[in-house]
Amino acid sequence: MTTPRWPMFNHVLRRHALMDETMEAAGVDLLTAVRASEAFVAARSKCRACLNEAACRNWFLAGAGKPQQLSEFCPNVEFFRACKREDR
Repeated sequence: MTTPRWPMFNHVLRRHALMDETMEAAGVDLLTAVRASEAFVAARSKCRACLNEAACRNWFLAGAGKPQQLSEFCPNVEFFRACKREDR
């Protein structure tokens, strides 16, 4: 087995993908989140450093693509709630 050449880069990509999936499942309005500018950057940073990746992934997989309530273990729960789409 070979060691990945860019392990941190892969980690960041994996975390960003999980955050994107979480926002979609929770009904977050991406445009609202991105317009929050510094808050969005801070949320990405919190996600990258989060110690709950397994719980987050399990939460996402348990929902199997249907709308879900956000979990309190997420360090971005308040930001995501503030950016929810109107239709959710």
